Amino acid sequence: MFEAWNDEFSAPLRRVLDPPTPVLVDLNVVLAPAPGFRRDVISMRTKTAGLDTTASVPGLLYAWARSVTGGWIGYVHMAIPTGNRGGYVETRQWCPGHALTKNEARPS
Repeated sequence: MFEAWNDEFSAPLRRVLDPPTPVLVDLNVVLAPAPGFRRDVISMRTKTAGLDTTASVPGLLYAWARSVTGGWIGYVHMAIPTGNRGGYVETRQWCPGHALTKNEARPS
């Protein structure tokens, strides 16, 4: 994952988590709507069958990396559900740290 990133500083700017850590991902932060977004102009078909980027979803956090802005971003595997929860799309992507919280929920 970090093979092409030469980090010669003493304080690490990246960290791989093994095993990955369960997190909750706030998709409304990760995939924020465009400025001026209005839900009332979206068709019902899109609201039910489109991907729900307003949800909070469980994910697995695989790594942290520091950005040039000083913030941390996390590499997360998650599933983005459709509006009616009838489907989903799996993805792995970098997400801002403020969109991630530790998932304390235990499977039942």
